[in-house]
Amino acid sequence: MTKTPFDELVHRVNNLLGTIEIQAEVAKALGDAAAYADAMQKIVESARRTQDGVRRLREAVKERP
Repeated sequence: MTKTPFDELVHRVNNLLGTIEIQAEVAKALGDAAAYADAMQKIVESARRTQDGVRRLREAVKERP
């Protein structure tokens, strides 16, 4: 089954939200500055991957006839 651009977008956003949730919980459990810094870095990386994916999807949709 081929994913539509919408399906791909939903998948990417869900991945980003999962990363945010998990990293926040890990940082909270560890409770130190290093854990918070690591969590924030992982969240930023995930957000950037999501932004890149959304950009590629937008370009793909524009190229469709």
